[in-house]
Amino acid sequence: MVLAACALAIGVSSPAAVAAPAAGSAHIGAASKRPYDGQDPHYSGCSAWGARMVKHKTDYYYSSKYREHVWVKAELWYSSGCRTVWTEVHSNVPQNYAAGLGCNIHRKSDGKVLTCNHTTGTRERNSPMLNDKNTTGYAVAWGHIGDDPHILIATTGSY
Repeated sequence: MVLAACALAIGVSSPAAVAAPAAGSAHIGAASKRPYDGQDPHYSGCSAWGARMVKHKTDYYYSSKYREHVWVKAELWYSSGCRTVWTEVHSNVPQNYAAGLGCNIHRKSDGKVLTCNHTTGTRERNSPMLNDKNTTGYAVAWGHIGDDPHILIATTGSY
């Protein structure tokens, strides 16, 4: 029953074409107006269902304090199967200097923003998803190195 409702909500003719959400993924309640909003793209299965990177932007910086060329990259991902977008952030900031890394996904129609609330130290992260039916979204990623005051900010175009 739930699979049939999800299939109709995302425009799939057969519930058999919809993979059941993985254990631990968020439940889409009856009050949800936008399927998959706030869900993880990997646990939901959307990252494997017609997903592709549609936009990306990289910000570069040379930290003379740490003598490091660093960068942060925002990727905007789209799943045609789930009709969702999310952000993935990558950075080459050395882990021993990593002082912050994060990302947001923005939906233009209603201004909804979700953040990838993760701790520092890993090289890639992703935000939860936003349904993008009849609207566009864009990705923002940021990071900085140690106590260097420069903040790297990368913002993609809309898709």
